[in-house]
Amino acid sequence: MKKSKYLFVLLLLISISVVLLGGTFFYVKLNNKQSDDSELLVMTSCNPVYLATINVVGDAEGVIVQNLSQPTTGCLHDYTLTTEDMKNLSKADVLIVNGGGMEGYLEDVVEAYPNLPIIDTFEAVEEDYPVIIEEEAEEEEEDHSHGTSEEHHHDEGANSHIWMSEEIYAGQVKAIADGLSSLDSSNASVYASNADTFISVMDSQIDNQGLDETLSGANVAVLHEAFAYTAQSLGANIVATMDLDEERQVSAGEVSDFINTINENNVQVVFAEYDYGHAMGELITEQTDAKVVYLETLVHGDYSGLDYITVLNKNYAVIKNSL
Repeated sequence: MKKSKYLFVLLLLISISVVLLGGTFFYVKLNNKQSDDSELLVMTSCNPVYLATINVVGDAEGVIVQNLSQPTTGCLHDYTLTTEDMKNLSKADVLIVNGGGMEGYLEDVVEAYPNLPIIDTFEAVEEDYPVIIEEEAEEEEEDHSHGTSEEHHHDEGANSHIWMSEEIYAGQVKAIADGLSSLDSSNASVYASNADTFISVMDSQIDNQGLDETLSGANVAVLHEAFAYTAQSLGANIVATMDLDEERQVSAGEVSDFINTINENNVQVVFAEYDYGHAMGELITEQTDAKVVYLETLVHGDYSGLDYITVLNKNYAVIKNSL
């Protein structure tokens, strides 16, 4: 009798578990839209795209912009969607992404929400702006699983940190305005006007401190591939790149080659990100005459309004002061 009772309880628990798991699955697969139909919910994939989007949207009536939750540390390429992210996406009307392989989870989003429109800003600008192509495409592919769906697939050798170039970022802003206008024609004129205004403010307020003249043609090195676009914006010549993150294992031979390249090419400045480049930066300072400057990538932190301009100006000021 007791065995029968225990068996009944066990079967009941198993049934409850199956129902709960099934409910979760159908929530993710079927609830593509749960928000108020009178509002347009725009989700963005990362801080740089979020900043561009809130400036494009401005005070457009009935439009809400939310950013997916961001990691406090780690590489954005390897970011894994949280349960909260999936819930937010289930309510979204559109997802705006950087693209170019930056969002490694994009294939999962397409599979879970096949009807969710995606505005891929990389795809929109790659033919019109000088996107940097990494020389070591095979290594990049191994380090970061960049693959997405066929619709959003790009050359695995492309450097997807395009927002670090203010020129290309302006193209992303336009792409966002165009994409939103196609989905929300009632606010199309607002999006276009706001995009033009934001780009004009960028043009007038971003100050590279004359570095485009100081570093034009100068040899530089970078310890984070995002800053290849910083160097490109200033007309500098990149002679060495070492993309560092928490999973990057650097061999003694790589370090030696990097140091030698800096010395042999009279590198004036090395652009680095502090969290992952500090140890290598100290070594470079000890063994070369190059100045190591630590810059921000705009990926981590809480940003709003015109913070894109503020951060770029801060980066340029740091470089200027180091020289």
